[in-house]
Amino acid sequence: MADPGFEAFLWALTQQESGGNYGAVGVWVKGDRAYGRYQVMGANVGPWTAKYYGRRLTPQQFLANRAAQDAVVRGVLGGYYKKYGARGAAAMWYSGQPNPNKTYGNPPVYKYVNSVLSRAAEYSGQSLGGSSGGGGTAAVAPKLDRTELAESYGLSSALINSSGELRSLFEKAVSGSWSAARFQASLKNTKWWKTQSDTLRKYITLRFTDPATWKQQRTAALVAMNALAVKVGLGDQINRKTGRASQLLISAAYNLQALGWSEARLKEWMGSKAVAKDGYMQGEAGEVWDKLHELAYVNGLRYSSTWFETNARAVVAGRTTVQTLEDFIRKAAAARYSAFGEQIRAGMNAMDLAAPYIKATAGLLELPETDIDLFNAHVAKAMTVKQPGAEAGTGMPLWQFENELRNDPLWRKTNNAREGLMSVARQVAKDFGLAW
Repeated sequence: MADPGFEAFLWALTQQESGGNYGAVGVWVKGDRAYGRYQVMGANVGPWTAKYYGRRLTPQQFLANRAAQDAVVRGVLGGYYKKYGARGAAAMWYSGQPNPNKTYGNPPVYKYVNSVLSRAAEYSGQSLGGSSGGGGTAAVAPKLDRTELAESYGLSSALINSSGELRSLFEKAVSGSWSAARFQASLKNTKWWKTQSDTLRKYITLRFTDPATWKQQRTAALVAMNALAVKVGLGDQINRKTGRASQLLISAAYNLQALGWSEARLKEWMGSKAVAKDGYMQGEAGEVWDKLHELAYVNGLRYSSTWFETNARAVVAGRTTVQTLEDFIRKAAAARYSAFGEQIRAGMNAMDLAAPYIKATAGLLELPETDIDLFNAHVAKAMTVKQPGAEAGTGMPLWQFENELRNDPLWRKTNNAREGLMSVARQVAKDFGLAW
């Protein structure tokens, strides 16, 4: 089948992507969404408009600019069409790969391509905008979420909602589709503006008077906050494939730039959000997590994953210290192993105090010493049994402990047991004169 003409192909793609709607907005997928009649991903809007429209636009500006949308798609898809043909161009637009027969995706690439080509057969010369004139389906009002709208005016949605006056102004701006410049002019006449910190006023003013400098400072803030996020255990907050920052990182950079938060406050705020992933934590939270697990283990105590996670976050956020939690663990261990309470409170670990029992268990039951700890039933009993009249710092007598080990069914299967029984048998035989 011969390729459709470019105009037919382009029209078919608009029908496939948005039904011809310049105001269409896609759903969020991995931190990004598609914008406009041709559903251009947000991450591509800036570089593509700079190259094909001559001015770098934000996704919101792109959504409201039909000419920019047409210019971009003609530039990008025109190149794909010349290089790969209609089918390859459709595959590239959908998947980033020119092979139209691939089966991955939902719907699969080949189904998307077939659908576009099928629609192209229905083309009857409809106007597409751009060099073809017209402009296609009339643009509808952008359906941005409130967070995006707030950011387009240089503020966070949380900050807008913190003030009734600011919230009222924002509603007027949204309903009236104010430009960012008009919003800023009105903002400077509010009582809210006059009572805000110099840091915030400078941040908002810089965003609209010197966007290049503002962008440089924002990039530096994002890099600094990402390093802090990694340090406290939140992990890398920048997608290395798309270069997009997470919403948490954007908020952190805003708190630093606009609100002037100190590093200590930012660390506390980020640290409180650290979570365990795949059974462990990262960064400083991970170091605390490991330390608490080790302390609990060598003192024969078990706590829930929630306990470790909560307290690791608290340490990183500065609400408590490792020493405070170590004291808590030692106090609990001293109560559990009361015969050794004084030594444990003084800094010795219950595992070290249990070493004679661990060694005896390994020797008599012929088990690897590394497999025996305070959670072994024999060792736990020896460490927690209360001996009437025993001195502080002593548990079950070792001879008694060894006798009890020999009652374990495992002992009867050991070489120790067999040799012991053979020794007894030989002695009995000697006593009866049956052996010498």
